[in-house]
Amino acid sequence: MSTYIYDGITPETLMLLSENRFRNSRDFYEENKKKLKEGITIPLQQIICALSDTIIEIDGDIPIIPQKMVSRIRRDTRYTKDKHLYRENLWTMFTRDKHALPHFPCMWFEVAQNGYSGGVGTYYAPPRMMELFRQEIIARPDDFYDAVIVAERSGAAFFGDFYKRPKDGCPMPVLEPYYNCKSLGFMFDFPNLNELGNADFIEKIRPIYASFKPMYDFLLDVAIKYSAEQA
Repeated sequence: MSTYIYDGITPETLMLLSENRFRNSRDFYEENKKKLKEGITIPLQQIICALSDTIIEIDGDIPIIPQKMVSRIRRDTRYTKDKHLYRENLWTMFTRDKHALPHFPCMWFEVAQNGYSGGVGTYYAPPRMMELFRQEIIARPDDFYDAVIVAERSGAAFFGDFYKRPKDGCPMPVLEPYYNCKSLGFMFDFPNLNELGNADFIEKIRPIYASFKPMYDFLLDVAIKYSAEQA
């Protein structure tokens, strides 16, 4: 593992981020923009750099460009009922080029007011892609179940968006919760924000991301098959 720089994210910075959202003021944001950039945006970029070797081992086709991978504090309010101009949570996503195929699986890391979290999953997948996902479970039930076990043993919890009517054909009863998903993911969640003050937490979450590889690979196989169908 290579050495890396991490300046830390403090409770004071997170309070400022929250106050910035509460005030909802362009003037306040401009006054504190430099503090927010140095206090949370740059540290998130440093976290990306620190995890990059692990992410590349999972998928060497994920581009690592830290300056382009952190969500913006300023929100796009054009298509949402929430008209707050600013966020109080920031995140980064590790995924292949979403413009080439928006349905590639992703991994992510997020800092919010109640803790920090991350995970692996697939979202807003078209019905046909999830049909291919079920076909892949039928063809490779043991591979999928092994991927589930590895992800969950890391401390990540399963979550999903489920069909109201169960789908037929699940090869193993233990796989039914996953088989009946419209989308799914596995997420770790830690509430102690003080841990973000130094780099120790990065080594805490690094093996969790490494454990996501079997699930990521399974979901990637499905996405590639879906992409080939759409070509």
